[in-house]
Amino acid sequence: MVNQWQLLALLKRPDIALRVKDLPFYDELWQPCVGLFDAEDENRLNAIPARAENEAVDATYRIAYPYDFSSAGEGRTVVFATSEYQRLGERSFLAPFDVDALARSDSFRLITPSLWSRQGFLSLGLREDQVCVVPHGVARHIFRPSASSRKALRERMNLTGFVFGNASAMTDNKGIDLLLRAFAAVSEKHPETRLLMKGSDRLYTSKEYLSKTLSDLPAAARHRVAERLLYDGKTLSTAHMADFYRTVDAYVSPYRAEGFNLPVLEAVASGTPVISTKGGPTDEFLEEEFALFIDSRPAPFNRGGIWLQPDLDHLISLMLSVIDAQAWRTEAATTGAAHAATNYDWDVVAGRLIDAIFE
Repeated sequence: MVNQWQLLALLKRPDIALRVKDLPFYDELWQPCVGLFDAEDENRLNAIPARAENEAVDATYRIAYPYDFSSAGEGRTVVFATSEYQRLGERSFLAPFDVDALARSDSFRLITPSLWSRQGFLSLGLREDQVCVVPHGVARHIFRPSASSRKALRERMNLTGFVFGNASAMTDNKGIDLLLRAFAAVSEKHPETRLLMKGSDRLYTSKEYLSKTLSDLPAAARHRVAERLLYDGKTLSTAHMADFYRTVDAYVSPYRAEGFNLPVLEAVASGTPVISTKGGPTDEFLEEEFALFIDSRPAPFNRGGIWLQPDLDHLISLMLSVIDAQAWRTEAATTGAAHAATNYDWDVVAGRLIDAIFE
């Protein structure tokens, strides 16, 4: 998805000629999906030509997993990669590579979306000037506030109380166990609250992760949460994802490890204030005017590297406080959307990508 947004932005630039080669999916169960973009954008993407035999290129931008650090053979080789835990194991790479040789190379660049993620690649031994931070972005014409859309969606879903939201794979690093425990406490004091959750069942079997996490709650808390939980694991278009963000009153992401956390930025762009872990990559694009930060501490990750441990009591406190902060939420909706549109529009971000590739 990130690469397709980048391509759509780069197609607007007269100084860039694009050629695309699709690489195999990471998981053999993954399948191509249509309808994520509107028809016009999908046609633009499908019309990008493949590279002709012996056609010269100035740079190869490779975005796939496992990461392939091998030379493209011509021009600059640029690899997109993330390091959620600030450490990468052998399974992260397609093949072994000589990091010392890469560090000496003037033709190799690595693109990563946050300073947090950058640390993992510096720890490998790459040069600082080789590892460039280019954040993700938002399509401002899609992810934007819309009071009329919000009202219609909530009426259709019969949502009348305060609604918290989260969109993620529902895996351990997303902190869903903390969110469910916190919501159990909040809903005990505010029974009218709801929790709207968006998973990705085709990619990550999110529903199974969520069901397991819910089953770990004490019986009374589990029953209280289940009564108020609305889950959708279907693949949604970008326009429908914007509707999801606009439907909720506060977006909550008590994550433990992320490379960037794009849903948080998309929620902000859609006019939804957020509650997010402090100390991770979201610090780099969130501000206090439209975000509340959950206290956290770094801790060793059991498979190497580090992750964050958000404070559950502080999360509960923030969720309780945001319910009553109507004036702040109203101001945050406007301030956050303007911040995202000005600084993180995909056209702006694509310009930073080109600068990083060719600097």
